[in-house]
Amino acid sequence: MKFRLCTFNIENLFTRFDFSAFTEDRSVKYLPPVVQFLGDYGTGDYTSFPEFKQFVQTALLSQADDKRQHTALALTEADAHLCLLQEVDDFKALSRFLDSYVKKTSGESYHNRVLHEGNDMRGIDVAAISVRKFPFYSRSHAWLTGSWIDDTDSGKALLDAFPLAKSKARSLRSRRVLRRDCLEVVVDVGGQEVSLFNCHFKSMGGWDSEDSLATRQAEACMVREIVARKFDDPANALWAICGDLNDAQRFRFVSSVQEADGSFDETEKEEPACGEDTSGVDPLLFDGFGVNLLDTLPEADRWTHYYASERHKTQLDYIIASPALVTKMRGVPQVVRSGMPCRVPNTGQHSRYPRIGWDRPKASDHCPVVVEFNI
Repeated sequence: MKFRLCTFNIENLFTRFDFSAFTEDRSVKYLPPVVQFLGDYGTGDYTSFPEFKQFVQTALLSQADDKRQHTALALTEADAHLCLLQEVDDFKALSRFLDSYVKKTSGESYHNRVLHEGNDMRGIDVAAISVRKFPFYSRSHAWLTGSWIDDTDSGKALLDAFPLAKSKARSLRSRRVLRRDCLEVVVDVGGQEVSLFNCHFKSMGGWDSEDSLATRQAEACMVREIVARKFDDPANALWAICGDLNDAQRFRFVSSVQEADGSFDETEKEEPACGEDTSGVDPLLFDGFGVNLLDTLPEADRWTHYYASERHKTQLDYIIASPALVTKMRGVPQVVRSGMPCRVPNTGQHSRYPRIGWDRPKASDHCPVVVEFNI
């Protein structure tokens, strides 16, 4: 049976307004650019707060409709039976988006929907949706603490292999390790159960920070241990770890010098070393435990995110499958790029949805990744 799986960070699917930037400089970057440019915030003068709130609401409403139409178009192009989503406000926001945008774009309502509230301080969660013929059941792993992973021989051995993760996990013995959640979704495909684990690891803000890397590696060790405990023989079971893992094994740096044909030279480099290991996703791939399906694409096509200030393309969005599931993959993965902003270098060959802008509006700052299986 054909089964199409998608992972997509849909970027701040909120039905609320965040006014914390009025007094908190850290949050300014989450305000619409026009508010950052024209807004008067951070002054501590609360007498003007109602006017500022109205300004933020007006700016968001003026931009949100195009953005959500583009997000819906990207999901429609992915044409997946089951989608694992990141950065969703809550279940109400998810349902409103599916009913008001996706259904009108594709005619598909994604009848099966789930979201468990996770650990994120901003309130962004992971979610899963599927078409009617692929119902699923789910559970959250957001509650797991550092002591849980260090409680078995396999967990101890994994932490020994990744010293940064070991230190972080043991510092969180009585606290939650996952910054959002690991949402486990089990779906029946042609009479066989396929287990999917939707994750959104800690942001790469300060991506050369050893502590930041240690957090992502600890999250990856946690997710690997969840999978290892579920199956007696993980290599021969059908599972995939998906989502925005917020780390890359290599970077594709884009020159700022434009060539005569309008293109920019790109150079592939491994991530600068930080500690003994260089990537937060390494524990999921270590010893062939999982396979990064985007590695089947040419190097130049493996990226899913463009970081403009550093001018580099990276793969932050993953479908890491078990060896058994890899054998059931049809063709190669698809990275949907039609919703990218036009400022991403060397992407002129990709068509864009109507009204996609230079920087905004856009479908998301991440590209959906789609893989088709025959199970």
